[in-house]
Amino acid sequence: MRRFLILAFAALPLLTHAQDTESYGAIWTEVGVTKVLPYNFSIDAAVGFRSFDWMEDANRFDASIGLDYKLGKYLKFGLSYTFIERHYLEEWKENYGNNSGRFNGYNVDAAHWAHRHRISLDITADKRFWKTLRISLRERYQYTHQAARDIDRTRYRDPSYDAEGNITEWEEIESVIKHKNAWDRHLLRSRLKFAIDKKGWLWEPFFSVETHNNMSDSWNLDKIRTAVGTEYSVSKQHKVSAAYVFTHENEDEGNENIHAVSIGYKFKF
Repeated sequence: MRRFLILAFAALPLLTHAQDTESYGAIWTEVGVTKVLPYNFSIDAAVGFRSFDWMEDANRFDASIGLDYKLGKYLKFGLSYTFIERHYLEEWKENYGNNSGRFNGYNVDAAHWAHRHRISLDITADKRFWKTLRISLRERYQYTHQAARDIDRTRYRDPSYDAEGNITEWEEIESVIKHKNAWDRHLLRSRLKFAIDKKGWLWEPFFSVETHNNMSDSWNLDKIRTAVGTEYSVSKQHKVSAAYVFTHENEDEGNENIHAVSIGYKFKF
């Protein structure tokens, strides 16, 4: 707990600096189902969708399945697998300060998809204080493998200009296919969550902060993510949630701010 709090407070200057980076909005949705099994086991399955620029472009589709085991009142272990289809947009660049949409060289003109396979191992400790406040700390080891892919690229040169000096057209020289190698990533994701969890209440407001530490890169802080929202119990089996999620990605991840509206539904039986 102490180590996580140090990381969270150390990341506050990063959030202040994040105001100068590129930002975009997103919609995150997830539908999940949980089956309670004997001997404190449960199995979960979920499908999700995320967007770029609110609903302008698709960002990813995912499907997951996992197994949880609760050890006593305060400790839970989890193991899950997630298949992800990640969408990469066109990689067009500006040239010499003009809004040309091309660069004198190779550009990725076509959006493309990449397959990812992810395995996660969780340990979560949680406890209710004063019969109202629930505090949980989750440590997650996450391994991700992204498959190799081929990307279409086009080379341009010798632009044409209009009377105001803006580029109007590029001469297309050649189209080539670039092979992107597969890669693997190991992360430790630490999340601290506070929730108002009073017996008899249908609403459960929460706040969380999470750090993504790259174990393959000297424990570099790749991301910091904060969320504020609420869950609502429609019945014992049905629960919906809504939250605002802010994510800052460091330079290696694109140096971006993501403002996401997250909406979820869970069915438990």
